[in-house]
Amino acid sequence: MFSTPQALTVKTGQGATVRDSFEDFYERHKDGVLRAVFVASGDVEAAQDAVDEAFTRAFQHWARIQDHPSAVAWVTRTALNTLTSSWRRRAKMVVGSVPDRGVDPELPIDRSLVLAVLDLPERQRQVVALRILLDLSIDETARTLGIAPGTVTAHLSRATAALRSSLNEEVVNDGV
Repeated sequence: MFSTPQALTVKTGQGATVRDSFEDFYERHKDGVLRAVFVASGDVEAAQDAVDEAFTRAFQHWARIQDHPSAVAWVTRTALNTLTSSWRRRAKMVVGSVPDRGVDPELPIDRSLVLAVLDLPERQRQVVALRILLDLSIDETARTLGIAPGTVTAHLSRATAALRSSLNEEVVNDGV
């Protein structure tokens, strides 16, 4: 469970606290954001660290974030940015390092699907994570990734075609 400092508990107009509001948000969205960031990154531990950091930042700025048009997208984008920064720092220390592509058995996602998504280019993985796993609209996905809505559509189309091909190939090979 996400721990929040008692000092940051503030009463709202309805008698609930900001902490209660954030905890509800966290409980509703933590698993979906983790799945999306994991699918976009392919690294369970790094995804968990990035998601934890993103939710921590959201809590620190909750008074502003809770009114954001898509707070879930904000947290997801923050987690993806944190992950990218982490990879850049590690890449400077160890040239040629590649994130572990192991699939966490605890995550309720089909292993073959996750492995197929991990074979997609990074931007396609991000679009799949946001559009499909988090069910963001095309416009929300575009704003979150900082790209045009048409680019989201193109990446999603290419990704779904590649996934169909990859998963159909797997079914054919398994059935033989």
